[in-house]
Amino acid sequence: MTNTNCLQGIRCPACGQKDRFKITALITCIVTDDGSEPVGDHDWDDESNAHCPGCGFDGTLGYFRTGSHLPPDPEGMNEHRSEWAAAALLAFMEATGTDEEDALGDLLGDLMHWADRNNFDFESALDRARCHYVEETAGDGGAK
Repeated sequence: MTNTNCLQGIRCPACGQKDRFKITALITCIVTDDGSEPVGDHDWDDESNAHCPGCGFDGTLGYFRTGSHLPPDPEGMNEHRSEWAAAALLAFMEATGTDEEDALGDLLGDLMHWADRNNFDFESALDRARCHYVEETAGDGGAK
């Protein structure tokens, strides 16, 4: 689902989820001895704490923003590619119990072990992946 509301441009950097987040907001309240009552609107910014209920990732909202820090996407496919990778990484995390901070490095290391045992040249595959990435993020649309 494409976000066209207040979550537009927001996605979890760990799992790619885009639909629901906990965001620490600033609100104005009327406070009495009996409690508090919100008044008016509430607000948040890129420094607000954000939490993904899907995978538990925490960070500032600015870290959840997509687009501003991303390289070009001439084919319009890199969001999908990122989501596919997130699904693989999440499956690896669930299978191994590794945390988000270590998951990418651990998965790459385990892929090296897999390549050793299945007659694949990991370095050649990594070089090929780098070439794909350069093509997929070329600002001029990439070589055809």
